[in-house]
Amino acid sequence: MSFEAAWSLQTALFDRLSQDAALQALLGNPARIHDAIPSDAVFPLLQIGAGKIAPYSGIEGAIEHTLRFSAFSRWGGRKEGKLIADRVRQLLQNLRLPIDGHVIVQSRMVFEDHLRFRDPDTFQATMRYRIVTIPDSIASAA
Repeated sequence: MSFEAAWSLQTALFDRLSQDAALQALLGNPARIHDAIPSDAVFPLLQIGAGKIAPYSGIEGAIEHTLRFSAFSRWGGRKEGKLIADRVRQLLQNLRLPIDGHVIVQSRMVFEDHLRFRDPDTFQATMRYRIVTIPDSIASAA
């Protein structure tokens, strides 16, 4: 397993999400996408949150990445979060994308939750994705 694969994946996903015009229409331009939410955050925003990596059984060097994305909104309901989550799903579901030294071979949404956040004015849409990457050397041999 490699930290480089996990970081390459996160930066590639950030680039894909932040450069999408439809997501920019929802999150501003530049798109408000954060790893850690700043204390002076402007809403709505998308957070690339917690993740984990594990070996993917059966393919040498393959890695299973589980990533959480959270959209935060103060629009006054769940609609804005659902719109952001829907666009993220359109961009990431079944994504095939080369990243530094690896290739994404599988990407799917595992779940999506919509809830009111701790403070009564903020709504949160949380999405979890399962993404499998394999080294370039394996992808090119196939």
